[in-house]
Amino acid sequence: MCSLRDVNEKLLKKGVTIYGVSFDTISAQKAFVEKQMLPFELLADVKGRIIKAFGVPHLGKFASRQAYLFKDGKLVWKQEKVSAGSQGEDLLQALEALE
Repeated sequence: MCSLRDVNEKLLKKGVTIYGVSFDTISAQKAFVEKQMLPFELLADVKGRIIKAFGVPHLGKFASRQAYLFKDGKLVWKQEKVSAGSQGEDLLQALEALE
């Protein structure tokens, strides 16, 4: 999430809104947002409904990291194996390829 935080201003200028989703509770999400100074929302999917709907693989309460980009309500890019350190730059490159 930190690599996305670091490129958030560039993403906002391109019209991108980021949402993170995990099995964590609301209080755990809030603490993480504050600790990492994230400028976007994290959604607490304690029951795994969103995670299941997107078909994200998981072991117990640990979902694999994936990224999705929607434009005009349509999925235009998906990254199933996300590198936490380069996720922000990967997303920027995907946006440039779509322009």
